[in-house]
Amino acid sequence: MTLIDKRNYLFDNLKGFLIICVIIGNSLEYANPTSIDLNYFILFLYIFHMPLFAFISGYFNIRSKRTTQEKVISILKIYLFAQIFYFLANKLLFGDLNSKINFFAPTWTMWYFISLMSWYIISDFIKNKKRWFIISILISLYVGFDQSIGSYASISRTFFFLPYFIAGMGFKEEYFEKLRKYKYKLAIVSVVFFIILYSVSDFVPVELFFEYTNYSTYSDSSLFAFIIRIFHYISSFVVIAFLIGVAPKTRTSLSKIGQASLVLYVSHGFIIKLLYKYSPINYSTPLNILMAELAILILTITVSILLIALSSIIKKRKV
Repeated sequence: MTLIDKRNYLFDNLKGFLIICVIIGNSLEYANPTSIDLNYFILFLYIFHMPLFAFISGYFNIRSKRTTQEKVISILKIYLFAQIFYFLANKLLFGDLNSKINFFAPTWTMWYFISLMSWYIISDFIKNKKRWFIISILISLYVGFDQSIGSYASISRTFFFLPYFIAGMGFKEEYFEKLRKYKYKLAIVSVVFFIILYSVSDFVPVELFFEYTNYSTYSDSSLFAFIIRIFHYISSFVVIAFLIGVAPKTRTSLSKIGQASLVLYVSHGFIIKLLYKYSPINYSTPLNILMAELAILILTITVSILLIALSSIIKKRKV
């Protein structure tokens, strides 16, 4: 097995772990159970899962042989399909008769595709990655004060997650072993940040970690939200470094899930809503929450893998 193969498995494993975190976080956010306080747990997940996804997107962007136009068109097709699909599902299956289709108002998790297209385009103009990494963080911190910036066209998130994308673009091969060398130190620092987060979690609305709007929307103090965003950046990069440092290089049970992460990402919102509306799952007790999350994970992963297998069979028959 070559180093490239191992590295791909490393990222497959990371994506497998991350998409599980995304599904759990989004399903808990949607269900909003009251039987247990999950505020800290959701904050914990949001520290790293989407930042690391943006980092991975940047890492593979710089190594892709496709042109920017090809990448943007590919993601645009997925985004348009997902928007139309969720519009129809919301209207026909979930009883949202007021549902409207607006391609500049991404449905739930589809914001990532709008931001990803923006990052692809922006990446063509980034020559000095270190300089633009710093500039992008400063811009993100600044635009948080602009009350005109919010969830429309995923503008706020595009700014916030851009530094992770640029960091992924600038990540060099020799950094893998360096992070493995310092993984125990990174683990200690990560734990320190998680302890700090726990100590302030009662004062931090989970929406602040969604990073989808300006500082004033979910905080009475823009300065407090500004400080939380700085904390989010610092803590997330430490945790990202730790996760890369400990991720297995070989094929694991997470690898296959990671390879299906795109389908899982697009489909999981639909399955969450479907189960929540039409199945007997409930979130009335901690045990029920655990069982509901397992059911959602198993069904989402199973459906996604079956869809990928079916797509592969159809492609082979066409050939």
